[in-house]
Amino acid sequence: MNVLCLFPTKSLLPLTLTSRRIHDVILRIIHNRMLAAANIPGHHVVLECYHPSTKHSTPYYICEYLGTDDLEMRAGLQDSCTLGHLRGLYSHFRPVQPEGDRKVWAVHPISGWHATTLDAFRENTGGLVSQNVDLESYEQFSQLQSVVNLVKVGPKKGLFQSCVTIGEGLTRVWRNWLGEQVKRNESSNDSQLESEDDSKTRLLWSSMDQHTGLRLHVTEGKEFTVGPTRRNGDDENVSYTLQYEELVVRTSQLLLQVEESLSQEVNHEGKPMMTVS
Repeated sequence: MNVLCLFPTKSLLPLTLTSRRIHDVILRIIHNRMLAAANIPGHHVVLECYHPSTKHSTPYYICEYLGTDDLEMRAGLQDSCTLGHLRGLYSHFRPVQPEGDRKVWAVHPISGWHATTLDAFRENTGGLVSQNVDLESYEQFSQLQSVVNLVKVGPKKGLFQSCVTIGEGLTRVWRNWLGEQVKRNESSNDSQLESEDDSKTRLLWSSMDQHTGLRLHVTEGKEFTVGPTRRNGDDENVSYTLQYEELVVRTSQLLLQVEESLSQEVNHEGKPMMTVS
């Protein structure tokens, strides 16, 4: 087992076919590495999420680690876990607002993005990272471009020594889905309990591979009057606020990117690769 701990994860995967005993040992090594990779010291998961038109004006957000799915619950009543069970584990993070007197950017339905104070932004969003989605009468959806990176914190604030991409993609946020989420929120507020199905419907994946996704809380905003006059058959102008409750990251993908980041650090600094068993 000590020898196997020296192999990177990608090199261990083919060896699982050697025997049942080797298979179980390697899965235990990979599982321990996954738990460590989700909260590795000196590294942060960083989220960038924006409408394509605001790519250069939207800030990034460092994410707070919340936890990783339980393997036993994922495997269920089966006697042993498999690589498929490991691949199905996700780590959970919460994008956090910047600290101190740093300016943040908020979207305005008429004038686009504008600078505001952090206190004012938190007051309007409940402390969660959020953004507005405004749909004119003829628009059926908006778009969110998301990029999730793993970075190593540098010696100076705001500087990163390394950066690898965990996942990225473009998501359509549909008018009907937004309206349904507001209704679900109203019904869940009455019952005080959210069903598992309702929780899943609030999760929007960034791409088909489902490496990263955002669980959103949707609230209804004030209708705005920008744009052409409404025609018969058109929907109303609507405005919603998307609050980023949780960033979901496939843990196996996160582990692979952690090892790539550590490999970059070895090449740049000559330090040995950290192994977790």
